[in-house]
Amino acid sequence: MAFFNGFKRSLSELRNIRCIAAVGVFIAIFVVLDGFGSIRIGEFLKINFAYLALAAIGMIFGPAVGLVAGFACDLVGYLVNPIGGFLPWLALITALEGMIYGLFLYDFVPEKSVKQYLKIFAARLAVVVICNLILNTWALYSYGFIGGAEESLWTLIYARIGTNAVGYAAALFLMPTVLIPVKLAYRRFLSGNGRVKR
Repeated sequence: MAFFNGFKRSLSELRNIRCIAAVGVFIAIFVVLDGFGSIRIGEFLKINFAYLALAAIGMIFGPAVGLVAGFACDLVGYLVNPIGGFLPWLALITALEGMIYGLFLYDFVPEKSVKQYLKIFAARLAVVVICNLILNTWALYSYGFIGGAEESLWTLIYARIGTNAVGYAAALFLMPTVLIPVKLAYRRFLSGNGRVKR
């Protein structure tokens, strides 16, 4: 029941102009970070920080908005930088990522407590395991971007654990550092009736 209530509350956010405006800003941040905010370590290791913008959307506006925004992030990213073709499965995976952040973080309280840190870490861990390791690997394998005739899907998943572990370790520091101030700023300036609070 709590699951459906969270979705219902999140859907109601879409009727608010401040939600649309804030989500638009976060989508723009996502696209910039996805295109230019990545760090490459060696040939195969890439750490991307775009997930911080998507996590902020899910945290503030919930799973339904996170789902829609995740798809929009992927679509807008493709329109801005149309390399290759648009891959619907990857867009759906990004949408799922936004929904997961919303499910874990919608009722996030911006305080530095163990419970709140655990919410953040669990949200990112779920995204890393479900979206990055399993679904992204499967999608890239299905499209023929990775792997060969001799390699199984599980072999590729195991091979990607190291790079995802490094990215997750970085998230343990970055997510609380970014999300707590973002939630505090949103709650102070734009929550309630939509007028700036003094």
